[in-house]
Parts: sequence; structure tokens; C-alpha cells
Amino acid sequence: MLKKLIMGAIALFFIFVGAMIILIGYTVYNPDSIFTAFNKVSQHFTRGEDYQEQEEYFLQGIKNINIKSNRMPIHVRTYNGSTLKVSLEGKAPRFEKGPYLSQLSDQSSINIVLNEPMSTHWIHLSVNGEEYTEESDAKLVAAVYLPEKYAATLNLHSETGDIEFVVDKNQIFEFELKSELGKIDNHAQMNPAAATSADQVAKIHIQTTSGNITVTN
Repeated sequence: MLKKLIMGAIALFFIFVGAMIILIGYTVYNPDSIFTAFNKVSQHFTRGEDYQEQEEYFLQGIKNINIKSNRMPIHVRTYNGSTLKVSLEGKAPRFEKGPYLSQLSDQSSINIVLNEPMSTHWIHLSVNGEEYTEESDAKLVAAVYLPEKYAATLNLHSETGDIEFVVDKNQIFEFELKSELGKIDNHAQMNPAAATSADQVAKIHIQTTSGNITVTN
């Protein structure tokens, strides 16, 4: 019995070795077929799905709004309303579900973190010195809607993501813009007469590491 098991194991070993030799030979002489198959499979796994997420926050008693992102772009708009609205839209990895908005608040502040999907965004293959990389099209963009009468502090921080703030010409804000490596472009026109006192002017602090900052109308 033991002899039969040993002979069976040896036979399976040679079958495995033979299959590997055939596979390696096929890979060497037919790399295009391997890349074609890899392309089809990788596109299936890296293709993102349409995604949307929305949250709304009441601002009564709030003195500070803090929004932090790593590489997700942030677009800020003002609107005629009383609540802070934040939405994420774009494509998310098909095998990773949200939410990507996390929030922690107290009586005087709202702290929002825009989380990135953690799934792998690329697949790499190398055959016979030839390399192929398939990148995911998953990408989310954050839209922030700030009440036009908000008069407290808004802090926006991003590492590599760009931040854009669109200002109405009839509004007035106090901006502080900082970036270590990113470009800062502030060409917005504002109306100083829109506020009768300093406590009616919202203080907007925007800071990035390498993301660009744009303030425009």
C-alpha cells in the first residue's frame, strides 16, 4: 500500500513538472497570448464602479469646520442654505464598498476625513523582459457646499489632492493659503462691503503639501 502511494506521488510530481514545462514553454513562445489574457482579467478587476455618497451637517453652534484629505480633490462652493453638505462622486473599486466619509464632531467643531479606497489601484506583470501594468480608473472627487452666510472658520487640508474654492463676487472671505510644493492661484474678486463687521467674515484656511490651490469666481 505504501509503495503504491509513493509511486502515485512520484507520478503526480512528474505530471506537475511536465505541466510547468509546457506552461513555461508556452509563455516563452507566446507572450502575446499571456498579455492578452492578463489584459482581460486585469481590466475586470481594476475597473471601477459608479459611486456616490452624501452627508449633511447642521452648523448651529459650530465655530470650526475641519476637512482633511490625502489625495482626493476637493471642490468648494457656497450656496443659499444653512447646512454644510459634502458629497463624493466618481468611481470606486468594485470589490470595496464605502462609506469613505468619516466624521467626528463636538459642540463647537465638525471634523471630516475624506478616506481613499484601500484596494490596489494597479496590477503589474513581467514576462520575458516585457512589462505590462493595468491601472484602476477608480477615483473619487469631493464637493463641499458651504452656506454663503457662514461666518466662522473652515480649515481644508490635503496632501496631494488639489483644492478649488469658488467665490461669488458679492461675497467676502478672509483667505489664508499655504502649500509646500503646490501652485497657489488666487484671482477671485470679492466685495468688501458684503460684511459690516469682521465677525461676519468667514476665515478660510487652505493648506496642501503638493496639491494645487485655486480660488476663483
